[in-house]
Amino acid sequence: MIMKKITFSLIGIFTLITSLSFSQTYSTGVIELINDEDYLYTAQIEVTTSLVTLTLSGPDNKYLGLGFDAMTMSAGRDVVIWLNDGEFKLTDRYFGYPGQPDGQVATGIIPTLDTEQDWTIVSNTTTGGQRNVVATRLPDTGNPNDYVFSASASSIDLVWSFEASLGYVLAWHGENVGITRESFTLSAPTFTKADFTIYPNPGRTHLNINLPEYSTDARVEVLDILGKQIYTSALSSLNNRVSVSKWHSGVYLVRVTQENQVVTKRFIKQ
Repeated sequence: MIMKKITFSLIGIFTLITSLSFSQTYSTGVIELINDEDYLYTAQIEVTTSLVTLTLSGPDNKYLGLGFDAMTMSAGRDVVIWLNDGEFKLTDRYFGYPGQPDGQVATGIIPTLDTEQDWTIVSNTTTGGQRNVVATRLPDTGNPNDYVFSASASSIDLVWSFEASLGYVLAWHGENVGITRESFTLSAPTFTKADFTIYPNPGRTHLNINLPEYSTDARVEVLDILGKQIYTSALSSLNNRVSVSKWHSGVYLVRVTQENQVVTKRFIKQ
């Protein structure tokens, strides 16, 4: 009987450790592709063992392309491009033409639309002419044209470009191009008294905020992606419910403060 209890305890511990390891997130942080008086383009890639989350932000009047594992337009490399041909799309593509040998220079060739569109847009908002898009896909889609992301401390080469003139025509980008090498680092969870859980996420009508402990100074603040406060309130119990039905669809930051400790989490309003 004692042996059985020990066995079940070890299984429980193993299950807990496994579930924690699967929740680890590796992130590039927010990458400023360009930030000058005319344009602001940013990107962020977050990877777990089961999901890749790509967040892109830029002017809502030009195409934006981001290539993975590439420092130039090399045939066969994975790329995403946002377009608007009457309907906004985040298109899954690859550099070069079909059948072009991998690694050949594909400059001047419009990236080929992939037969499998693996990115799913979960949030698409525009504020003040700046579009913010959040999309997800599997780390390994099984598609040979897609880059395989790894939930590990690693680096990735990125090449980006955007349109030289207004509109969404896939044409020569001119000098509007750049390259960068970014590192994925572990976003380790920090457990504090202010730590909390939120659900459902994404959500449409309401947001539940549950605290592990309660103190009388507990407070929540919600910011939109531009940093504007759209909601604030004291938290009156361990379990709290906030109506979000009138919020615009998009990404929000939910910040809980308790006993001088602050924890921020991301919420997606559908």
